[in-house]
Amino acid sequence: MLLKKNIKPLVFFVLLALFLDQITKLLAINYLNPLQPPTEVIGSVLRLKLTFNPYGIFGISFGPTELNHVLSAVGVILFIYIAFTLKDRVSLLVFGLLIGGAIGNALDRVRFGYVIDFIDMGIGDLRWFTYNLADAFLTVGAIFLLAREVFFKKKL
Repeated sequence: MLLKKNIKPLVFFVLLALFLDQITKLLAINYLNPLQPPTEVIGSVLRLKLTFNPYGIFGISFGPTELNHVLSAVGVILFIYIAFTLKDRVSLLVFGLLIGGAIGNALDRVRFGYVIDFIDMGIGDLRWFTYNLADAFLTVGAIFLLAREVFFKKKL
């Protein structure tokens, strides 16, 4: 069922996530140099390092570049379809972050052929994949949905 009251808050959250993602990537391109060592923000735990990811999430290749475009489009369409059936604002926020994040990375892939990543986290040499806000929105959204299903699903 399409809930028309969902359109405005969903669009707001999508645009907010997309704006934050794109503005931080623009700042990263303008102020970080991929040839320089990482800029430490919180010691070696949180650093900024400009990288360019031509592959899928976490740098994993899913095949030809076109396949990444198709997977992104399918994900966005699926998230939008689900979002229109939601009844609470928290879920709209989560799906807004998911959709905005997916669109942000898809825009990078279409415009540049790669995704701009710049957030580098870890301890010493034990590092997570370099990522961006779109990746963070997608990851937090997915974790929220999984946690809600596992811990808060109403029992029949």
